[in-house]
Amino acid sequence: MNITKKIIPLCFTNVSLIKYFQFMKSIFMFFFLFSFMGYSQSKEVKKIDSLLQLSSEYKFKDMLKVLSYTRQAVSIAEKINNNELIYKCYLEIADNLYTLNLNDKSLQYASKADKILPKKSKVQQARLNEIKIINFAALGLEELELETANKNLSILLTENSNKSKEIKARTFAYLANYYERKEDYEKANQFIDKTIKLNNEISDPKPIDTYIQKADILMKTQQWDSSFIYLQKAFDEYKSKKNQSSQYNLLWALGDYYYLSGKYLKALDSYRKSLEDMNKFKVVDIECAMSIKENIYRIYEALGDEKNREKYYTEYQKDYAQYNKVNNKGLLKAVDLILDEKKGEDRIAKERAIKVAFIASGTFLILLIFLIYFYSRNKKMKKKKLKLVLQKDILIKEKQRLESEKISISKKANENQFNELFSLAKNNSPEFLILFEELYPNFVKNLKEINPKIRNSELYFCALAFLNFSTKEISHFTFVSVAAVQLRKYRIRKKYNISSEENFNIWMKALND
Repeated sequence: MNITKKIIPLCFTNVSLIKYFQFMKSIFMFFFLFSFMGYSQSKEVKKIDSLLQLSSEYKFKDMLKVLSYTRQAVSIAEKINNNELIYKCYLEIADNLYTLNLNDKSLQYASKADKILPKKSKVQQARLNEIKIINFAALGLEELELETANKNLSILLTENSNKSKEIKARTFAYLANYYERKEDYEKANQFIDKTIKLNNEISDPKPIDTYIQKADILMKTQQWDSSFIYLQKAFDEYKSKKNQSSQYNLLWALGDYYYLSGKYLKALDSYRKSLEDMNKFKVVDIECAMSIKENIYRIYEALGDEKNREKYYTEYQKDYAQYNKVNNKGLLKAVDLILDEKKGEDRIAKERAIKVAFIASGTFLILLIFLIYFYSRNKKMKKKKLKLVLQKDILIKEKQRLESEKISISKKANENQFNELFSLAKNNSPEFLILFEELYPNFVKNLKEINPKIRNSELYFCALAFLNFSTKEISHFTFVSVAAVQLRKYRIRKKYNISSEENFNIWMKALND
């Protein structure tokens, strides 16, 4: 006998049965609502994945479109209040802002990500540190760059997942780049070899960039044969790919190899192919294009082809001026617009979500949940705004600290003369050496005693180093690539017997004693 059928008539009157069914209806509506919300959230997660995939496809082609897609993904993640997805999207935005050379904004989004997810996995923390490393390097904050890179290796020491190995391999590459800039090519070589080794353990490695970096390190020490071997490995890797995309960076690296090794005609051919490849795949990499055009005009200058030299010099100067004076202003406005334009849409979407939930549930419980949610959300937003203000203060103080070293030099000479000297240096003025010899006669005298036949171009280069300008600044003032400045330093070290362990700028300063 079915006991349930027997019990129900005995326990329920008609009134109690009505109440029972009303209660069950409420329970059903409650669970239906949350099932619907769960389905809706799953749908939104797929949208986020789709937007991030789109942003990846447009990277280096249309960075503003990439930023727009990631901003839309953030809006959806914020709407469903999924902190892990918000964290992921914030880091994507930070990475994209770094690609656009907007380092302060990139670090702001890294800071926002740090606060949105206080409890992070080791891989999540390491990914955040990656964003910091590349921005610290771009801003010249070398101590923070090295400290954060070493911290990343420590965090991932016991991690063996594929994702952790990918980040670890990239971190080794960052360290190789750090020591390459420091002209410690032995350590740079050791770290890039670690990246190459770890790539063998990763399911989907990116060996092409690693081989290019290895070749570049070998170029710095003029190991031409070994450098070419790694460039050839990079080309072989590219040919083995099923879906072949742009290879402009490979052709650029090959052009640098031929240029630095003195094979100018082959360099011209590779550089032209790189520019054609960028045009074919609609790749936007202004810094690469400027570097290539700069080297092309210098090659034509060395070959005595004044017509082509003037043509590419004009193109280079035009790109350089546009990039620094026009594009950055327009870019900042566009980025600010993209990052802010969704706020109104987000507010409307959230209000609609509240109304739908309130009407569907009809219960005080749902209303209370949303009230608590908005209270918590507003509290978090206030904390985020405060963090942004603090982050700006930190960046400003750090910049001031870096500039203090240059300012201290002004105590040795009249302030007006010193400022004029810096202005002449930055403008690559021929009057720079005249004023410099007046202010620092001992340095010039001692340098000429070492090399009586020193040329003005070499004296000018040594004077910039004496004034403690970085490799990047010298590159900017003299309109040459960073690689060309590093090569010049290497040749002077060899000529004046300066040990690779000695700081180049400090050695120059010592000549003034």
